[in-house]
Amino acid sequence: MSINSTNTPLLLRLPSLSVLDLVGKDAAAILHNLTTNEIKSLEIGGPGVETFVTNVKGKCIGHVMAFRSEQGYRLIGAPGQSEAIAAQMDRYTIREEAEPQIVDDNVHAYLVVGSLAGEELGFQDLGDQAGSLPTYRVPWVDTPQGRRGLLLLAPTTTSLSGADIAGKLLLNAIVDKAEKDPQIERDQAMEVFHDLRVTAGYPWYGTDFNDSHLPQEVNRETETISFTKGCYLGQETIARLDALGQVQKKLVLWSSEDLTGEPLPAVDTKLFAGGEKAVGRLTSVARELPWGGTSDHVETREGARGGRVLALGFARRSHFEVGSEASGAVADKTFVARVERT
Repeated sequence: MSINSTNTPLLLRLPSLSVLDLVGKDAAAILHNLTTNEIKSLEIGGPGVETFVTNVKGKCIGHVMAFRSEQGYRLIGAPGQSEAIAAQMDRYTIREEAEPQIVDDNVHAYLVVGSLAGEELGFQDLGDQAGSLPTYRVPWVDTPQGRRGLLLLAPTTTSLSGADIAGKLLLNAIVDKAEKDPQIERDQAMEVFHDLRVTAGYPWYGTDFNDSHLPQEVNRETETISFTKGCYLGQETIARLDALGQVQKKLVLWSSEDLTGEPLPAVDTKLFAGGEKAVGRLTSVARELPWGGTSDHVETREGARGGRVLALGFARRSHFEVGSEASGAVADKTFVARVERT
């Protein structure tokens, strides 16, 4: 068997995502009024933008990638958001012609992880009698090795299986499928995916934050907020926070080198810096793996306890700077966590 771990993409079969289509001639106007980023300039079939869907108080009721489609827009994000976003769209649609359509259960989601996943991997046209499969570049994966993410959404009616898709995608790989299959399924795929997104520092709605948080607390202003797009729901709160800079906590990427050979810290582990009040809280925890999303990633994941621990988590204002330190505990072992990235 021969497989090039550097060049061979990995295919993750994700169990579920939020996928919502907003269709109708007024879809752009409705989506503009409910989202933080500029969506009117998106082109059909072109790149998408990351955006929050906010309520009147400026809180995050959704976090998605928005893509322009021939019928309107497609929103894609962490599972469990579609109903709340659709309800918000219905609530603020009066005479406009725009209809939200939840399609979570109508698609199978596959994430290709590879070096600049896309044409550079030699992808050919994917599809069957039902037509080609739509693909979406997503920022969920970004490893030091240059591996990125490309999402495929296959209709549940397609005759293509995951193995068919893997075979059509991995044109440059030499794989003995009797020994190793580049496709990873369901729960195991989500474990690998979350390792990769934590390494990328990408927050996941419902895991790292929820509808109690403001966009600036999620710490992705550059990627998600346009301060020139015009009015939208919750804009006053978001603009005021930008002007005053008064958030008291925000998501950062923490790291620790003290846990070699030790279990990972639990989600919700508190971090302290000499006082009784916590200065940090971990929301997603992963082990940094040097190969960064190859077919070898899964085989060694369970036994890999030698890498650094990386974690997304909130930090208080006192620990907003890179290099800030705090301590936590795993069982009876204390570890030091440092702010890796803000």
